Amino acid sequence: MKDFPSLDEAVAASYLEPPVSYQAFAAFVLDFYDHYGRTFPWRETDDVYRVLLSEMMLQQTQTGRVLEKYREFLSLWPSLEDLAFAPFDQLLDHWRGLGYNRRALNLKKCAQASGAYGYTLPCDEKALLALPGIGPSTAAAIIAFSYHKPAIYLETNIRRVLLFAFHPQEEGVDDRILRDDLKRLLPFAGDGKRWYYALMDYGVLLKHLVPNPNARSKGYHRQSRFEGSSRQVRGMLVHVLSESGARDAQTLYGMLPFDSESIDKALSGLVRDGLVSHVGRLYRISR
Repeated sequence: MKDFPSLDEAVAASYLEPPVSYQAFAAFVLDFYDHYGRTFPWRETDDVYRVLLSEMMLQQTQTGRVLEKYREFLSLWPSLEDLAFAPFDQLLDHWRGLGYNRRALNLKKCAQASGAYGYTLPCDEKALLALPGIGPSTAAAIIAFSYHKPAIYLETNIRRVLLFAFHPQEEGVDDRILRDDLKRLLPFAGDGKRWYYALMDYGVLLKHLVPNPNARSKGYHRQSRFEGSSRQVRGMLVHVLSESGARDAQTLYGMLPFDSESIDKALSGLVRDGLVSHVGRLYRISR
């Protein structure tokens, strides 16, 4: 089992019957983490920039791909202030391989907005949610992981755990119910940082062992096919413009294996999102 190399299948199977009481369940998950918890550099720091960077990068991206990029970004831009003044086209070039390029733009905007707080981030949910690209999960991560304050942090792996343990036969489970589970668990969780990392790792284990419980979540939807999708067109446009510089639409039609309508639609979206600038006839990566 690549995520937990010291955990054999027989022992892994013993974690398929979690206790049903909140107190016993919390002890069960924390015990698993004590024995088999994973280590990552962003788990070893309270620095708000490093927490923010890891959260932005880890959205819909595997940890193995994030690890190298995380270190690369910190070597180039070791602080929020450094990132705030980084040329966006350079940032986007180094983001390549992580996908969902809008996250890179949100990260840049958030770094710029952090200047109002002395290039750090506040321990206040309302203030965090007002910053570009920060949603409830990222805000909760900053509060729990950087400031060690109580927060309700719900993400994919944690959702999988809660559905498996507390709602095994239910369909269409709303996230509000799962957040209520987390609130009920907090008195038994201890330090939120260790607790949520433990929940996430237990969720990764379940991903290897059981059919996806997240399919029973109310908000669940299967990811659409990538080949020929708008995500693929947008990604290739960003790559081409990063590599070759400004180009007009006609030139781009000849450089990409998509029809002109799909390219035009993707270009319009990239301009609207602020990833690409359109000046005269030319499109280029925003600066």
